[in-house]
Amino acid sequence: MIIMKPAYPPLLQMSPAYTPRPLKNLFTANQCWAHLLEEGGLRDIEVESVTKMLACGTSILGVKHYTCGNHSCPHVKYLCNTCSCRACPSCGKKATDQWIANQQHRLPECTWQHLVFTLPDTLWPLFFHNRHWLDALCRLAVDNLLYAGRRRGVEVGVFCAIHTYGRRLNWHPHIHVSVTLGVADSYPGCMRRYAWKGVAKRQNCILRR
Repeated sequence: MIIMKPAYPPLLQMSPAYTPRPLKNLFTANQCWAHLLEEGGLRDIEVESVTKMLACGTSILGVKHYTCGNHSCPHVKYLCNTCSCRACPSCGKKATDQWIANQQHRLPECTWQHLVFTLPDTLWPLFFHNRHWLDALCRLAVDNLLYAGRRRGVEVGVFCAIHTYGRRLNWHPHIHVSVTLGVADSYPGCMRRYAWKGVAKRQNCILRR
């Protein structure tokens, strides 16, 4: 009788209670991802990101072997490497949480206001086929807020994030911006309150440039 041994340590085999991550199930169910690859048309970064996400936490990315410092101890532990990809629901979430924690130590302690910058849907295809221009959308949103503040003699704090999809997961590039309701005062380290609502609601406040 021939017994086939696995090519990886027994501890790496899936236990009956093992449940893959929901996003992996979504891509692997009914060979959905394989069919998409066969159809083609995907960008290299899309293929790379999904491939990393599917391999995350498996022996494909390598395995770390841990043993006890006591040589007489029989305990051994194997940990599969992660993908460190932003598209991964596990690694991406950790990276986002770390980014937020870092920003909390850098950003001023004041009230913030959320704004959204969008553009006509007739321009969406332009950025779909020229994705290297997406960064310019962030720059335009920030520049206009800084300009509007400086015209009124105030210096505001801004950070932004670009979303390229809408609620229906359709292509819809738009910018989410958080801007301070406190502005730098003439006294070092001091902030004074500033209202953006009146500025944001003025129809021509951005078009003046």
